[in-house]
Formats: sequence, structure tokens, C-alpha cells
Amino acid sequence: MHQLVYRSIALEEEFGESDLDILLKALTFNRRAGITGFLWRGREQFFQALHGPREVLLALMERIRQDPRHRDVEMLLSEDTDAPTPFNDWAMGYNYVTEDMLGLALETDGTRPEISPAKAREVWLSMVEQAQNETEWGGSSPYGRKPDESMDAWIKRLAEFRG
Repeated sequence: MHQLVYRSIALEEEFGESDLDILLKALTFNRRAGITGFLWRGREQFFQALHGPREVLLALMERIRQDPRHRDVEMLLSEDTDAPTPFNDWAMGYNYVTEDMLGLALETDGTRPEISPAKAREVWLSMVEQAQNETEWGGSSPYGRKPDESMDAWIKRLAEFRG
């Protein structure tokens, strides 16, 4: 198994049609591919943690790098692991992150702060913790999963946002 965290610059506004499309496609693909993870959306950035089969994740990362809904994909953490997924049944979680509170916000000139390996590990652990909390309490974003909502019911509810 493999686990990774990356960040990228979002090209659309948060909670827009683009975010919904990313989430729905990730939920569908990841369930079939045995991938779990969590996606944070900030004002200007995405942060995503993924756990799954190494070859599948590395191929997925190549597709993610080419996705026109974001740019400047930067790998923060990428490592093999024997550990089981810490994301339980989250084919893909989703919530907003306040980048400023974690020291991850873009500088006023648009540059990204440096993220050390220790900080990348902190981001990973924070995403794991959020996934575990949302399993019990649900998510607060418009696209968040509700407490005790099955994956199928959540995907159906998200699809209804499209009309």
C-alpha cells in the first residue's frame, strides 16, 4: 500500500460545480480502485490525502496532475506503508480547511509557504482526524457527508445538487 498528500492551486471558487465534479468522480473511481482519502478545499488551494495500492495511486497522480481544474500540483508526502487505511470507508471525504489556521495559506504575493516533511505529516494526521470526526459527526461543508449516511446515499445526495 501507499499513502500520499499533495497540494495544488484551485482555479475555481470553493463549493462550486468544479468541486462537486471532482468529488463525485473521486468517489466513483476510488471505490472501484480500493483507494481511500480526504480532500480539503481552502480559499485558493486543494489538499488531498490518498491511501491505496501503490501502482494505482501513482497512475492516479499522473491524471490528477493533468486535471485542468487546478494547477501547480506539489507532492508533500509519498511513502509505502503496511498500515491499513486510516480513512475507514471514505472513498473520498471533503471539507473546507481554514488555511490560515494551519499555516498553509498563500502569501499575499501568491507564493505558497514551504511545507517541511514534519508539516506534511501534520497535514496527513489532521486529515485523518477530520475523516474520523466526520464519520461520527458528519461534515460541515455543503458537500459534506452526514452522520450515519451511507456512501451510496451520500453520492445520491451529491448528484442531486446537479439537478
